[in-house]
Amino acid sequence: MLAFDDPALSDPRDERVQLIVDMLTRNVYGEAQVTAALLTAGLIPGNYPLSTAQLTWTTAVPDAARCGTLGALVQGVIASNRAFGKDLERRIDQLLRSTSGRQGWYHNDDPYSCAFVGLRSARAVIDRVELRKGLRDLAKGEYRILVVHGTPRSGKSHTWVLVDHLRNAGELVGSNRFARVTTHAWSGQVTGEDLARSLAAKLGLSVDLAPSAELEDTRVRKFLDRFTGLYPHDGVTRWIILDGLDRPGVQDSARDLAKNLMRLVEDGELQQTRLIVTGLDPLGLQIGYAAREEKIPVINRALVSSFLRDLAPHLGRTVTDAELDECLCEVLGPGPEQRDLGEVERAVVRLVRTRWVQGEAHG
Repeated sequence: MLAFDDPALSDPRDERVQLIVDMLTRNVYGEAQVTAALLTAGLIPGNYPLSTAQLTWTTAVPDAARCGTLGALVQGVIASNRAFGKDLERRIDQLLRSTSGRQGWYHNDDPYSCAFVGLRSARAVIDRVELRKGLRDLAKGEYRILVVHGTPRSGKSHTWVLVDHLRNAGELVGSNRFARVTTHAWSGQVTGEDLARSLAAKLGLSVDLAPSAELEDTRVRKFLDRFTGLYPHDGVTRWIILDGLDRPGVQDSARDLAKNLMRLVEDGELQQTRLIVTGLDPLGLQIGYAAREEKIPVINRALVSSFLRDLAPHLGRTVTDAELDECLCEVLGPGPEQRDLGEVERAVVRLVRTRWVQGEAHG
């Protein structure tokens, strides 16, 4: 059976912790049950969103491990549900057997520095040094707003890729919820009201505006007034990502919505919120004390070269200048024309896994 006094169980990224969270969520729910279980571990129920079991256990399990009371928490549940104990022991044993000899082809203990992210580490994130710093500052609460800009197709949407990686890595402290609205899949005009309705739906807020002939900026203002009044104050940090405001068809009213959201977040009217906006032109934009601005550079030969040089020793490789030139030609192509960023990323993953990673099945 699992040793509940293992200090590593205070890390929400640990697969054992995630398994315990999953089982508690399925078996201990409802304010009365959750409160009773928290008290057995000496935890204060008022510190957790009791009405949402998953959010509670995602935070409470690592907290109990840090306090040395995780064992008491689990044993308290087992005392009233013997089947829970047997099932937990079975699943823990399965997990430990499945992970005992497993080692992924890429691993980095610092999720902010990962060169490859996503399922099977199948997506390369080249460079983005300053963007990574910006996200770290955002997660630590040093800023509330991150504005990301750059030329079209420079990879501004990498912001969401990295946020999703941090979320899945369990790097973000406390309870967090994410609402991403991207214009990349939309066709035609995108107005401020379009963006606002999509955001409200993804946050689960019912903000209804009756049809009218009012100007778009008036309707957006009315929406934000109601949105602010309905915005939750429940201890959950909400990450709002507005992606692609420089795309064709995006109207000024959509950009005005983003600017007004920035003001509301900076003024503290939308509490415990992290706002990320990509594609908003910084020219004339008033960046306040709570906001950070990052420009995304275009991925070029120098950045890919630096990426591969830094990666080689991490994978136990030594790369010569001649080999690096050969790799760059394979990734970027022989001609002077610039390849699509997605093609470059896929070529990097293919090259690294086929040339530099030994003994790995590349399914």
